[in-house]
Amino acid sequence: MNEHNRRNKGRSLLAVFAHPDDESLTMGGTLARYSRQGVDLSLICATRGEWGPISDPSLATRENLGQVRERELRAACELLGVRWLQFLDCFDGQVMHSDWSEIEERLVRYIRLIKPQVIVTFGPDGIYGHPDHIAIGQLTATAFNSAGNEACFPEHLEEGLKPHQAEKLYYTQIPEGLVSQMVEAVRAEHSQARIWDMDPGSFGVPEDTITTIIDVSKHAPTKLKALRCHRTQLDDNNIFTVINEATARIFLAEEYFRLASPQRNFETVETDLFEGLDDTA
Repeated sequence: MNEHNRRNKGRSLLAVFAHPDDESLTMGGTLARYSRQGVDLSLICATRGEWGPISDPSLATRENLGQVRERELRAACELLGVRWLQFLDCFDGQVMHSDWSEIEERLVRYIRLIKPQVIVTFGPDGIYGHPDHIAIGQLTATAFNSAGNEACFPEHLEEGLKPHQAEKLYYTQIPEGLVSQMVEAVRAEHSQARIWDMDPGSFGVPEDTITTIIDVSKHAPTKLKALRCHRTQLDDNNIFTVINEATARIFLAEEYFRLASPQRNFETVETDLFEGLDDTA
């Protein structure tokens, strides 16, 4: 057993996102890396992405897109090493209008069941301001605190679910300019390349808000394969359809996070989401 695997044995991470493909786009390389190092990985997805695009009508219809995207997500999870997947059954585009108390209860229940040390979700920026991303990030941050409070949802105790306080909460981040640079590089070979119908400049936060950078250069090909599991979302001009492996290794080599809790001052960036935790965990 190598040093990384020894240190990470018994460790667990829970990712909470809004749609199938969020996991691969924001932290696919990190998930693949930690899976190879023996970290137990779980994922909660708020919706099945029923109102997402359909890249090819032979792949899905509006009526069955949610089912198809669930299958795509399960395939991506298998590639990334995510062992446990749960949906919250929110409707795509409506997370902010769902019953927040019900969603919080379910998130707290799953946190107490899984007992993760680290939880990762969207930050207030929602990567590019998507309302579902922002909502599930807020809900997860609330559940992060509630799960460790025995006064919150005390009925869980009757089911044998004890309070559990995860040690760290992270927000996924993308530095300003990175997506624009990637699109520009890919367009040198594919002039019509685009990142869905979005402005590449809408992605990103100031670099000084990033606390943690994970080297996933060895796992960039796996991240790209996981993204490509989401076939309904990638048309012929999507950047992740046409990007070559060499360019992917450049722009997908690192993934970025902000430590939301516990808050502390950083003199240097972290390089591990489990940094500072007991090695015997």
